[in-house]
Order: sequence, then C-alpha cells, then structure tokens
Amino acid sequence: MTKRSSTGGSAPNVVLDDITYTIPPGKRLAVFSGSQESSRAFLNCLAGHEPISSGNLLVAGCSSWVIGSRMPLMPALSARANAEFLVSLYGVYEDDTRELDFIRQLCDLGELFDEPLEKYSVGMKDRLKLALALAFQFEIYPVMRWDGWNCRSEVPFMRQVKRLVDRRLEGRTVIVEASGSQSFARDYCSEGIVLKDGKVIFQGSLDESAVLAKEVRAARKDRSLSRSLRQHSDVESSLESTMNDLLGDAPLAQDPWETKAPDSVKTNLL
Repeated sequence: MTKRSSTGGSAPNVVLDDITYTIPPGKRLAVFSGSQESSRAFLNCLAGHEPISSGNLLVAGCSSWVIGSRMPLMPALSARANAEFLVSLYGVYEDDTRELDFIRQLCDLGELFDEPLEKYSVGMKDRLKLALALAFQFEIYPVMRWDGWNCRSEVPFMRQVKRLVDRRLEGRTVIVEASGSQSFARDYCSEGIVLKDGKVIFQGSLDESAVLAKEVRAARKDRSLSRSLRQHSDVESSLESTMNDLLGDAPLAQDPWETKAPDSVKTNLL
C-alpha cells in the first residue's frame, strides 16, 4: 500500500511508500520511524481512520480505534452519553448495561459521570479514555500512546489497570507506535520494525530497532539542519547583494553636529 499526505497547497508527501508487509494474528509489533508522520499513518490506515492512496490493505479482524489518538468524544455530552454511544457501536452484549457499568466503575468519576466532559480535568478525561479502551473486545489494537502508562507503578489503580490490560490484550494483535509510547511497547511488544522514507528497512529485536531508529532520526535532523543552513545562506547572500546596491552610489551620512550644532555648543561638549 501507499499513503500520501498533503498540507495546504503543498505537493503530496509520500509517508508510506509501496509497503508490502504481513502482520500475523497475535503479533505484538512496535513500529519505529524516523518520522512520526509515517508511523502514525501506518496505525491510522490500519484502524480505518484514513484511506490509503493506492494498493490494498486487508484487515482480517475487527480493529479498535487508535488508542491514544483524539477520540470522537463530544465535550458537550456527559461521560455516560459518550459511553452509551460507543456501546451502541462496539458493544457485543444484548444487555448493554454490562459494558456501561464497567466503564463507569473503572473511570471512577462519581457524580461527574453524568456531567459534560467540558468540566473534566485532563486526568479525568484520561481515565475515561482508558476505561473506554478496555471496555470493548477487538482483535487488533493499534496504540499511538497509552497516556500515563507505567505498569511498574505501585499505585493500586495502575496495578488494577495492568491486570485488565493483560487480560484484554491476551492473544490479540497489538501494533504500537514506539516513539509515542516506548514504555508500553517495551512491556508488550516482542519485535520491532523501522520505517525510513515510508519503507520498512528493518525487522528485528526492540533494542536493535530502537538503535537504528535513533540513527535514522539523527540523519533526518542533520538533513533538515543542512537544508535550513542553505536557505539561511541564500537569504544572507540576497541581503548582502541588496546592501551592496544601497551602498554603491549612496552619499555618506553627514555628522549631525556639522549641520545643526553651533560652534559654541560643539566647543562646550568637547
């Protein structure tokens, strides 16, 4: 598959370049990249958030939305109303209160569960997103970022979350953007791939993938810096040329005291 993106009137940028790759069911894969645009496009296309530009993308199973992306939550509605909407889309039980009760208990918002999201703090919204991510069972989980993830934390809430995540992801396909959620990738992924210029250039261990991705990002940064320096040099040359034009036939500025200050004033100042 190939994915192109464009911003404004600029020419389309190829972020995924004719990739042919198979992810077996149950694989836990970390995606490293020199550019987050490529790795996020990889996840967004997989989850169906974005269409591919050409080629074929076959997804043999039900995919979650990209965990950690901007979910389609409606700020003017309450957590309950938002949860009910998602239960109507992804719920699997005839009695839809089961998933709703799970969401309400895990996010632990109390009476605020029935208040608009506009009143929530960032932490409250993160707990709600976490509960929504764990409430439904998918076969494929693309993860851009798992906010606040630290499974080694001794906080009781995080220990509970760790157990729930372990159960939910057991036997499932998990694809993690390693640059955005590296601690989560290290805890759950067994292998990594590295994207460079929209192509898969490496597949191997997490450590090897992380080292290579760091080198790719450094090379990309050097290229960007060189391009910026060249542009700066061009601007500097243009300014110098303009200055030469201005100085070419221009008379020298006169000493203001020669024309405006009387001799007595100059003598006193000296």
